Amino acid sequence: MGTTDLEAFLGFVRPYREGRDAAHDIHHVERIIRRLDTLSEGITPPPRRRLLHFLACFHGLGTRVHEDAALTDQVRSLLSACGWNGTEIDEALECLERHLRAPQTVEEDIVHDANYVELLGAFGIAKAFLTGGSRGQSLQETVQIYEEGYLDQVSFRTPVGRRLAQEGREYAKRFLARLRQEW
Repeated sequence: MGTTDLEAFLGFVRPYREGRDAAHDIHHVERIIRRLDTLSEGITPPPRRRLLHFLACFHGLGTRVHEDAALTDQVRSLLSACGWNGTEIDEALECLERHLRAPQTVEEDIVHDANYVELLGAFGIAKAFLTGGSRGQSLQETVQIYEEGYLDQVSFRTPVGRRLAQEGREYAKRFLARLRQEW
């Protein structure tokens, strides 16, 4: 069931990811999916896999799904075709809307962390510079935005997420200190 759901979800969201910047395209979703098992470690009871897969695949589309009635109906039909009942569908759509700003379930916590851990460490720095460059920001502007908006601002909700965040933050701080020395 989970694999079938996952394949169906990826097939559905792929067109919505086309043309997105490299930090938010379908590969971003795939990276989130790859982190789910690691971030689920130590969580009891175990998270619901199909809700995890739904949140990971539809991550970043919550507002659009919420505001576009036709898209909401398509998502409801997809979930129904995957065997979800009305209560499960309603819960999934609620979770999708809040998982980044105010997670309330373990599944939301895991996907929240799977998304935000990407902001830290080597990948997070590369992503910041890629995004900053596409916006025409200077190196100094990008570093300032990264430090003030991301580096210490995001809180992590899972035990593994907190550990990975600490490691990533330490790496990023060392890298940025070295970068400043070389300016």
